[in-house]
Amino acid sequence: MQRTSFGSCCCWWASCKVRKRSYWKYVEEDLTSSVNNQDDEFCMKILLLSYIHLPIHLKPCFLYLAVFPQDFDIKVSRLVRLWIAEGFIRHSKHKSLEEIGDEYLEDLIDRNLILVGKRKISGEVKTCHIHDLLSDLCRSEARKHNFLVFAKLHKTKVSSDMLRVRRLIINGGQWKKMKLRASRSAATTRSFVSFFSGNSSSYSARRFILLRVLDVVDRYPQHEILKLINSRYVACMGSLSMSSSVSRLRSLQTLVVDEELTLPIEIWQMPQLRHVKAKTISLPDPPSDAQKITVLENLQTLSTVGDFKCTEEVIKRIPNVKKLGIVCPTVGSYCLSNLNFLHKLESLSLAFDGTLGRGNMVFPSSLKKLCLSECKIPWEDMSIVGSLPNLQVLKLRLNAAVGLKWIPNEEEFIRLKFLLIELRELEIWEADSTHFPCLEELHLQTLNLKEIPSDFSEILPLQVIDLNLCSSSLLTSAKEISEERENLGYDALQIRYSSFGVLTILVKRGINLSVRDGRIRDPYVVIKMGEKRLKTRAVIRNVNPDWDKDFTIFVSDPCQPISLTVYDQYKFNLDDKMGDADFDIRPLVEVAKMNPNGLPNGTVSTIMLPSISNCLAEESSLVWKDNRVMQDMRLRLKNIDCGEIELQLEWSDCFSYYKRS
Repeated sequence: MQRTSFGSCCCWWASCKVRKRSYWKYVEEDLTSSVNNQDDEFCMKILLLSYIHLPIHLKPCFLYLAVFPQDFDIKVSRLVRLWIAEGFIRHSKHKSLEEIGDEYLEDLIDRNLILVGKRKISGEVKTCHIHDLLSDLCRSEARKHNFLVFAKLHKTKVSSDMLRVRRLIINGGQWKKMKLRASRSAATTRSFVSFFSGNSSSYSARRFILLRVLDVVDRYPQHEILKLINSRYVACMGSLSMSSSVSRLRSLQTLVVDEELTLPIEIWQMPQLRHVKAKTISLPDPPSDAQKITVLENLQTLSTVGDFKCTEEVIKRIPNVKKLGIVCPTVGSYCLSNLNFLHKLESLSLAFDGTLGRGNMVFPSSLKKLCLSECKIPWEDMSIVGSLPNLQVLKLRLNAAVGLKWIPNEEEFIRLKFLLIELRELEIWEADSTHFPCLEELHLQTLNLKEIPSDFSEILPLQVIDLNLCSSSLLTSAKEISEERENLGYDALQIRYSSFGVLTILVKRGINLSVRDGRIRDPYVVIKMGEKRLKTRAVIRNVNPDWDKDFTIFVSDPCQPISLTVYDQYKFNLDDKMGDADFDIRPLVEVAKMNPNGLPNGTVSTIMLPSISNCLAEESSLVWKDNRVMQDMRLRLKNIDCGEIELQLEWSDCFSYYKRS
């Protein structure tokens, strides 16, 4: 088929009455490839000018975007660290390499060569990507200048240029079946990046002994990593337990592992380290020999360290750390006041795994982001957090604070933009617009809180209220705040909520289910609500089966219909339907909203009668029991000659459910 220009192609499709899937597939493939057509060669020339006129220091940074797959959401922190490891960032006396890398990124964004994906609450770019047409240009220029090679490994075929290229990017296939010996030409490869699991193996280090960058979504043997003595950037999956030989990696800047990372004492003698990140890091105490003290001046990220000892010896060796994640087993004995000496710390995640008192916590004034868990800070002492002058993001995870009532002090949280509270016992929150004047996003999870302070309607920057596993009264409160804002002439809020309540369904039994062709069935039940699908076991050869299976559904929209279908299980054919029914939980939810605490068990609130608009086989009562509303119902199956299903429903708000569990 002859290629068409972008404009003529769009016009032709706009005039087309029938737009089949195959047609749009053609559009997807044709529009991108048409830029390489002779008729549209001027488009590529125009795009090429953007690259040609780039400053010399930005050209390799732009070409490096070809490393990532098309439409890939690139995390900026990862991109900048890779640029640093590749040597693209120029040194400056007054700025860190990461700060300069961020400036390079902003320059490329201003030139419309990079598109912003997501921004942090502070306004900094969190993720980015590149337009498909620019991606094609980027890859074309990267190949043209032998900047990198893209490879997809098939069976045992290996092209010679794969061994001579400086940067090798694997887009598919596996190394494990490759017949390849170490050679001198392989020594030219400095970067090995793969976005597909199974592409690396224990032989890769022998093939590319001078690697500087190893970035794979695969497990990588520890002994092979220790051979990469020139490595600057190592990122892999799984767990790593590094031996004392890690000191051979003198140039290592970044070490990222997605599971556990065990480090030897020699890690304190590696001054080039900039970022160390893992799910859990086992970090030994620094050596006590005063003559061998090495300060890790370049270290900016250290997260997450288990059993972290916040002693002066540790703190003075990481003076410039900006992001720190730590877990302390006991609170009172770990000198947390020493955190105040980390004058450049911007992000801190602090969790406790013990039962002792919280001790004396002092946070540096430089903090912009703080995440607390199991700290058990009394609400009246929250000033140690609220007084932080630069704090923009605060996440109060489980048991971060204790108490039923929070009344913030005046002139605190003056720059806070993002607040997350995940505390089950908080019931009363008294605050007004002056307490959180810059708040933009409020996230509440698993709270017993009945209402959000009504004066929050006057917080001008407020844009989002996100509710997760909260009571219906909290949702009502959020809607009232949004309505009040509109009445005041402000923009309405974006209210997001999930898991409005918890529905428990007990599938008890089937009664007189249908028999087909004289064969007794093997019935099971499937319940559907939206995308949720729940299934009981099959009971063999029984028309009166007992399932006694309970299911729990977190419900965000109680108006969503719920269907029940009975199937006959076949081993060698499709399962047959044995009837279906549907039921409505809105009456159950409405009764639960009444919340009449103290009613005697067994109090009947409502009785529902069978009708043509429901599938009830007999009257169904909504009964209070232990401050919960329950409903026993017997459903008549439709689209079959006979059969009934006996259920028991229970509705509770999310907080009550978690309190019981």
